[in-house]
Amino acid sequence: MERSPFPHSGPLEADEVTGRDDEAADLVRLLGGRVPVALVAPRRYGKTSLLRRAVWLLDQVEPTSTIWLDLYGLSSVSDFAVRLDRALAGTTGRFRESLDRIAGGLSMNIGIVSVDLRRSARSGPDPTATVHALLDSLARTTEQHPTVLVVDEVADAVGVGNVLELVRSHLQTVYRDMGLAFAGSKPTMMTRLFADTDQPFYSQAQRVELKPLSLDAVLDVVHHGFRATGRNAGPVASSIASFGAGHPQRSMELADAAWWITDPGTDADQATWESTIAAVRSRSAPALRDFFGVLPGSQQAVLRAVVRTGAPFAASEGRFHDLSNSSTTIARDALVDAGHLITGPKSTSLTDPLLADWIARELP
Repeated sequence: MERSPFPHSGPLEADEVTGRDDEAADLVRLLGGRVPVALVAPRRYGKTSLLRRAVWLLDQVEPTSTIWLDLYGLSSVSDFAVRLDRALAGTTGRFRESLDRIAGGLSMNIGIVSVDLRRSARSGPDPTATVHALLDSLARTTEQHPTVLVVDEVADAVGVGNVLELVRSHLQTVYRDMGLAFAGSKPTMMTRLFADTDQPFYSQAQRVELKPLSLDAVLDVVHHGFRATGRNAGPVASSIASFGAGHPQRSMELADAAWWITDPGTDADQATWESTIAAVRSRSAPALRDFFGVLPGSQQAVLRAVVRTGAPFAASEGRFHDLSNSSTTIARDALVDAGHLITGPKSTSLTDPLLADWIARELP
C-alpha cells in the first residue's frame, strides 16, 4: 500500500522534514559551534522535527550523542528528575557506557529513578539530590563525548521549584563543550526566560524564531510529493499554500488529504480542492469547537475580531462584544503568550488557519 508523502501527525523523522533547509543549516552551524539556541515557535510548527533534522545533519559531520528532554507540563522537581533520567536512559553506545560508569560512582542507576522516587518519603531519595547527581553525571560525560542536549518546552519549567537554577549551575561549566537547544511554544515566556535579568538563563542563548513556511516552500513540497508518487498537484498546490498560510502542520494536512483523493496517474483539479477542504473542515470541526469553547469569553471575542478585521482593537468589534480596551489588551496578550495569535507591524492573525476559517464560517 502506498504511503502519503505528506506526514503531519506528531514529530517527523529527520529525513521527512522538508521546506526548512535554511533553518536546519543555521541550527547545525550554531549547535556545531556550541552556541546555545532558544528555538521559538507555536505548537505544531515543527520545532521538534526541525531539531531532529539538525542534530541528524550534525551527526553526519561530527558523530554526536543527542539527549531529548521534554518538559511539557512539568509539575515538580521529582517530575523533572524522572524526565531527565528517562532522557539519559535513551542514550546508547560509548556515551551510555561512560554515563553509567560516572553515575555509578555517584550511587546512581540510570533508568530506575522513577521507581526510587515513588517509594515512601522515608525510604526514597531526595528529589533535589537526585537531580544534582543526574546533572553532574551528564556534565561529566559531556566532557568526554560530543553531545547535544535538546530541552523541549523549557518554559514549562519556569516556577517549578529550582529546576532551571539547577540546570544552569551544572551545565555552565560545559557550555563550550556541548550543543544546547531550548525549544518553546510560549513566545512571551521564552522571551522572559532568556531576556529578564532575574532568570537563570538570562542572555544565555541565541533566540531563533521559526517563521511560517514561505509560499514557494509549500509549493515545492506539494508539487514534489505529488510528482514523486505519479500524480500532478496542478492548481491544488496553490490553494493549499494560500489557505495554509505557511502553517507547516496544517499545510501538510491539506496536502495529505488532497493526495489521497488524487488517483495515481491523474491530475488534481478544482474539484479535488473542494473535496479536500470539505473533508479537512469536517474532521477538524469538533476539535476546533472544543478548543474555542474552553477559552474565556474575552479571548473568544478577540479571536473573532481578528478574523473579521485583522486587528483586536476595532471599535465596532469592541462595541459588538461589549469589551473595554483594557479587557481586549489582556485577552490579546494571553492569546499571544499562548501562541494562538501572531502579531505584526500592520496586522494580527490567528496562528491556525483552520481555526480562523472555522470562526469565519461558524460565528457572526
